[in-house]
Amino acid sequence: MKIRNFCKVLILLTVFWISAGFAQPSKILIVNSDNSVYRYQTIATEFKKIIQQNAYQVAELNLNSHADAETELKQLIQQENPGLIYTIGTKAYLLARDYTHNRKLLFSAAINWRRLDIAEGTYGVANELASAQEISLLRYFLPSIKTIGLLYSDKFSREYVESIKKDALSVGINVVTKAINEDKEIGDALNGLLPKIELFWIISDPVVLSNKESVKTIFQSAQQQKKPVYAYSDVYIEQGAVLAVSADSDTIGRQSASFVLMMDKDKVSEGTVQSPAGSTITLNKCVLDALRLNFNKDALDSINKVVGCEK
Repeated sequence: MKIRNFCKVLILLTVFWISAGFAQPSKILIVNSDNSVYRYQTIATEFKKIIQQNAYQVAELNLNSHADAETELKQLIQQENPGLIYTIGTKAYLLARDYTHNRKLLFSAAINWRRLDIAEGTYGVANELASAQEISLLRYFLPSIKTIGLLYSDKFSREYVESIKKDALSVGINVVTKAINEDKEIGDALNGLLPKIELFWIISDPVVLSNKESVKTIFQSAQQQKKPVYAYSDVYIEQGAVLAVSADSDTIGRQSASFVLMMDKDKVSEGTVQSPAGSTITLNKCVLDALRLNFNKDALDSINKVVGCEK
């Protein structure tokens, strides 16, 4: 998508402009929830490229590599004395936030950051696109869709869902929701929700997506009632989602690095959380054709990846 490419260029230019003339950068500690996860590994790699080009020293802690990650983190902070801690993933953030000791904290890839306890000196790059972006994309790709449904847990996703409703209403789309408290409610919730909607939206809610069986139930129910599924990640394309718009991992890494440079120049306000600057759009043409959906053909040029039927 042209807008996505422009955003990526803008990030690189920002890095160049801000880093010019920067003196004595501090050390950064990267705390990664699990570096065996390709997405997290990619974010860390892109982040380090820019940070090290700007003369920062980097220390790393991969939580999956340590039986007692908490003790290891405390020791590493004491030994390295980083000026900033950068966390990748929710697990890393939840552990590191209690040991910042007045240091700046930057997070990325934390699912539904609005539910996190954000303390002073904390900044972030969101894992999800802004709800307005997602609604605009849905309207662009599937212009005939007027009613969208989603399941969510009030504890984790209430703020995000309210934002979705507001942004959807502004463009004439009605959002029908059902709150659940535990995954065993999903089946009955779907039976009541799916007949009322034209498309089901999977958001990154930890209760709705608590296990593989929950995901399986969602797609089986949607398929039985011939309702398309839109998802926040392309991992759901092979499950049967017709369209997925996910935050681009490479861009999140570079965006986080440029964020650090801006923070050190006092160019951003404390508590700022940015939406991802880039996205990857995947279309499941096999499902699209099977459901005979009215898809905007002019939007095909904006698709990054088209998946067909397996032969």
